[in-house]
Amino acid sequence: MFRVTEEHGRWTMRTWADATATIPTQTGFNLGGIVLSPDRRALVVAQGNVGRLWRFALSTGTVSAVDTGAADLVNADGLVQDGRRLWVVRNFSRVLTTLQLSSDGRTARLASATPTDPDRVLTTAKLAQGRLLLVDSKFDEPTAVPPYQVVTLTPPRR
Repeated sequence: MFRVTEEHGRWTMRTWADATATIPTQTGFNLGGIVLSPDRRALVVAQGNVGRLWRFALSTGTVSAVDTGAADLVNADGLVQDGRRLWVVRNFSRVLTTLQLSSDGRTARLASATPTDPDRVLTTAKLAQGRLLLVDSKFDEPTAVPPYQVVTLTPPRR
C-alpha cells in the first residue's frame, strides 16, 4: 500500500505498508476496494480474486485478515461503508453483499447477499443522499461501448 503526498507543489509516493509477507498475490484482481473502519483506526481492503477482506492498522501498517465467517466475497470490488454496515460490490459474481462490520474492522458478519442485474458488471459504488449509486463498468464487454451508466439502489433502513 502506498502513501501519496503533495508538498510545495511536488507529489511523492512511498510504500506505507508492505503486505507481501501476509497477503499472497494471486492471479486476477488482488487488492481493490478500501474503506476506513468505523473506529477510524484501520483500513479495510478487499482482495476480490480470493474473496478476502484485510485490515491495515493506521498506526503501524500491520496487516491482518478480517474474519468474515462463511460470507462468500469472491469478486469483491467496490466497498461502501455506512456506520458499521459494509456493502461489498461483487463484480463478476453479480451480487451485492451486505456485512455488519465490527467497530475495529477485525470481523464482519453476513447480513444479506442480493443478486444484481445479470446484464451488468457493477464494480464500485458510493452512498449519496440515502441512495447507493453503483457503476456499470462493462467489464463483460471485450471493448466497452457507451452508454456507461450508474445504477441507483435505495438500501433498506437499519
